Amino acid sequence: MHKHDLLRHSLFLAVLITLSFSCRSSPTGPHVTQNVQLSADYVTCTEVWLKIGFTDSPNGGEYKITRDSATVLRGSFSGLDTVIIDTTTQAQKTYTYKAYKLTNGQVSEIGLPLQVTTLDSTSNNFTWQTFTFGGTAGGSMLGDVAIINDTDIWAVGEIAVKDSSVNGYSVYNAVHWDGQGWSVEKIPYVYQGQPLYHPIECVFALNTNDVWFGGNGLEHWDGSQFANEEAVNPFWSGHLMKKIWAGSDNNIYIVGDQGTTVSYFAGMWHGIQSGTTLDIQDIWGVSNSTTGQSEILAVACDEFKNDGLSVLQLSGTQATMVRTSGLPTTNLVGIWSPNRREWYICGASLFHSRSLNSPWQQVNGLPSIYMEAIRGNGPNDIFVVGDFGLVLHWNGEFWHDFTGNELPYIQGSYLAVAVKGNIVVAVGYLGGQVGNQPAVALIGKRN
Repeated sequence: MHKHDLLRHSLFLAVLITLSFSCRSSPTGPHVTQNVQLSADYVTCTEVWLKIGFTDSPNGGEYKITRDSATVLRGSFSGLDTVIIDTTTQAQKTYTYKAYKLTNGQVSEIGLPLQVTTLDSTSNNFTWQTFTFGGTAGGSMLGDVAIINDTDIWAVGEIAVKDSSVNGYSVYNAVHWDGQGWSVEKIPYVYQGQPLYHPIECVFALNTNDVWFGGNGLEHWDGSQFANEEAVNPFWSGHLMKKIWAGSDNNIYIVGDQGTTVSYFAGMWHGIQSGTTLDIQDIWGVSNSTTGQSEILAVACDEFKNDGLSVLQLSGTQATMVRTSGLPTTNLVGIWSPNRREWYICGASLFHSRSLNSPWQQVNGLPSIYMEAIRGNGPNDIFVVGDFGLVLHWNGEFWHDFTGNELPYIQGSYLAVAVKGNIVVAVGYLGGQVGNQPAVALIGKRN
């Protein structure tokens, strides 16, 4: 389904959003003539967010904006800064925007031309490999994955492997990819000085020597050894960690069941009053390299229970509720953003937001299959995975469904996905004999 099909009924997004923006550099650069400044605030394959800035009051009157030779907007402006979204652009094309003022039937150009080149779409051409783990000595599953590079990938969960030990099998809680193959790993939790090997629920990697693992406790890999982060334990007594997001080693957030939320901020761990008792399913943040600030959102619901939904915005030691208008009341488990300009939430359906102060919009035309996770490289390279082997890719112009085409349907589910450059990894479990389902990892490499 082409994104154009959703929005082509209007040349510009129907609502003009009047906002105040801080000045920032732009690859297209602002062009100023008289009191008008045109700049590209944000660009994707199919959208140009055009900022119209006035150094003085617009003083009433009517204005128009043209794109190449066509008039795409005509109206009045009430504020000094207005952002309008052109939703009818095409990938990898250069457009010229101009601003005009209409006075007593006379048209005068009041801004130098602004050239904007849209992003190119990304390729759907991937080579896929599937790997399974366990499945002969008890149920196995992988629930999260982190890509560092093409020779360093971690996935976590619970893997039971039949062997010649006293029990007849051994249980592992992680697998590691070194570029040639996977190895099963045992990562210890330390409780009262004793190592325990409970399932690991989540993993987040900052680099090859800085990887965080969470579940019944928190472990850190420094490239040579694992260390137990005991200082976080008091905040997790009786609770299970579900997801980790870190912008740096001094900017870490962990979320889990019953609304439990913890951050590492200003050199110490803090418990956060999340404002919800729902299980927090996922968290994602986007760091601003200029300001050093992060926009961090988390989605909470008790999956498959119709007892509510919350979207939280986290900052330091604080949590605030984000508007959920347009979202269902449950069955949403994944959240992701390429750059703070757009946010996605997935579960029973996929939802999209251009502004956290506006209602969420459902993305139509996608398969009616439960979507477990969403991650990507940018606004033109997004993956969604889910039940029955669902793997979807947004290339900037349209959604491509690999399932049933390049990839088979499976009796099982992909529960998590990670994307970095030209590598995508989805992990989960395969259906099989009850109690002996194997864990699965799918690696895709863009050709």
